[in-house]
Amino acid sequence: MIKRYLEKRKQIRLSLKEERQKEREDKGIFREYFELITETLIFVFFVMTFLLQSFVIPTGSMEDTLLIGDHLLVDKVSYSRSLSFLDGILLPQLKIDRGMIVTFKSPAEMEKEYVKRVIGLPGETIKIVNKTVYINGEPLVESYTFFKDERIKSGYRDNFPEYAIPAGHYFCMGDNRDNSFDSRFWGPVPEEYIIGKPWRIYWSIQSSTAEYLTPGLWHKVKDLLGTVINFFPKTRWNRTLKRIE
Repeated sequence: MIKRYLEKRKQIRLSLKEERQKEREDKGIFREYFELITETLIFVFFVMTFLLQSFVIPTGSMEDTLLIGDHLLVDKVSYSRSLSFLDGILLPQLKIDRGMIVTFKSPAEMEKEYVKRVIGLPGETIKIVNKTVYINGEPLVESYTFFKDERIKSGYRDNFPEYAIPAGHYFCMGDNRDNSFDSRFWGPVPEEYIIGKPWRIYWSIQSSTAEYLTPGLWHKVKDLLGTVINFFPKTRWNRTLKRIE
């Protein structure tokens, strides 16, 4: 009887030991997953805060270079300003030049962000005569411009008086010159407003401006459901991962 009692005690101890071991293993697995998720979130936060930013094209102002529904990754390092000599060496930075596409905060509405092309540089004079851009009196040869609606006439759109671009500012315009709200209407872009360089299209879907700019929760839900349903037939697969030049 004592023997059976001792064996039972031994079994209980083994059972408790196995339970404690299992608890430790479960905690170990939970801890591993927790650390993995935490590290991933920190990495994504760092990348999206300092290196890359997601941006979607809601209008046709950059047609045919960028289309409504193009989802971009913006390189926030390329055009960043060096804080020190060492910073400029370590980070691959580019000097902003004419013809480059940039993402920036709107000088007219700071809460909005635009994607346009740099046309005029600091210190230059710019004017537009019958849709032709002149820089320092010389006509600018442009292969990327797109004129969608000749009937529309609006203020400085087609004829812009000679203007001296201030130091530290850039005159930016959309490639779709007939339908672009840009520096012709709200002035040049301060250098510190420039966020980065659109790098690649990571996804593109056939869309309309109304799908992105129509307010209201119900519209957003309906748009999301439509995107899920039409993901495959409406995705522009030929634009996926396309580099933006």
